[in-house]
Amino acid sequence: MAKRYTFRLEPLLRLRQQREDERKRVVASRLREIATLRRRQELFELQIERQTESMRGSLTTESTNVDALRMCRHWLVGLRRGVLETAAQVSAQRAILAQERATLAEARKETKILDRLKARQREAYMVKLARAEQAELDDMNVTRFAHAATVDWE
Repeated sequence: MAKRYTFRLEPLLRLRQQREDERKRVVASRLREIATLRRRQELFELQIERQTESMRGSLTTESTNVDALRMCRHWLVGLRRGVLETAAQVSAQRAILAQERATLAEARKETKILDRLKARQREAYMVKLARAEQAELDDMNVTRFAHAATVDWE
């Protein structure tokens, strides 16, 4: 019976798969962080919208409190600054994400190379086994034919 196929570079393949998995986790973490920042930005925008509506509502009354309007404007400025800061953070995180995706693509490429090598070597091994088995069957058939010919000749 032929021995089982073993890929000599299996430990290296496992190591590269682990590296690829780690890169995937890093990219997923970065995507979660970007999503969190986007939600924060949307919350700021919603608060700006609500505050603007509130200010418009207070302007429709006959008596206008100037101090309250000034505080509302100050609050809106702070919210808009929050939107801008969050947008800057999102763009910075996207730049980092692009770099991390590039390293993930490189890790995938390295893993895929070893996977293809493993498949090719396994296929070559299977072809070699098939050839050896066929050679053994041919030898057995030649022996049978020779034995049958000597029995028939006698």
